[in-house]
Amino acid sequence: MLAEKFFLVLETLRSIASVESARVVSTTPHTPVKVPPPAPR
Repeated sequence: MLAEKFFLVLETLRSIASVESARVVSTTPHTPVKVPPPAPR
């Protein structure tokens, strides 16, 4: 019984952490990287 409650809390914390990390990643300003065209051979 105690183990089930413990895992339930773990899953809740993990889901909250994943949502928080996704939010942080989406709000961080990132500069687009331009890929140079392939050099002609």
